[in-house]
Amino acid sequence: MALTFDDGPTQYTPSILHLLEAHHAVATFFVIGPHALQRPAIVRREQHDGDAIGDHTVTHPHLTALSSARIRLELDGAANDVVSVVGRRPTLLRPPFGAYNTRVSRVAGQTGLAVIMWSLDPQDWKKITPQAIERRVINRMRPGDIVSLHDRYARTPKALPLILTDLANRGYTFVTIPQLLASSGGTRPGLVYHHGPRR
Repeated sequence: MALTFDDGPTQYTPSILHLLEAHHAVATFFVIGPHALQRPAIVRREQHDGDAIGDHTVTHPHLTALSSARIRLELDGAANDVVSVVGRRPTLLRPPFGAYNTRVSRVAGQTGLAVIMWSLDPQDWKKITPQAIERRVINRMRPGDIVSLHDRYARTPKALPLILTDLANRGYTFVTIPQLLASSGGTRPGLVYHHGPRR
């Protein structure tokens, strides 16, 4: 299974990284370009820890409302920001708000990005308790799931210890998106992925 975190890095990201490391887990972080430039040490730590780093645009827009040229600016801009911090271009895109269409996936493909959606959304962006986030993940989890979380809220790191402990006790392994999809041929630019192999 793959935990993913959108919108960072923020002041809450180090807590998440500490918890992942303590539980010998890795995740995928979809970073906003300017946020990566503001907190480059956090992004470098993500890379050092073995986490995957993906593209979450420059201004967090609804990409479906933009022209192809504007979409490209958003994707390339954030990708270039990531390159300037860690020296490697991302190959994964999480569209803000999960908003994508044929135009978005086509431009993503042209810029070398696979579109990564999710199969489990505990809606940590709503004003809910850490306990509610825990329950939604633990009770709904299936093999191959991609879990959508955010590292911009204080409540999300508070939910992680029980999620990591409970699911590990049930035999789940926490992997990055590339690791999750490797056994099914990996990711290809322009294709959309909602989950990994269901086994």
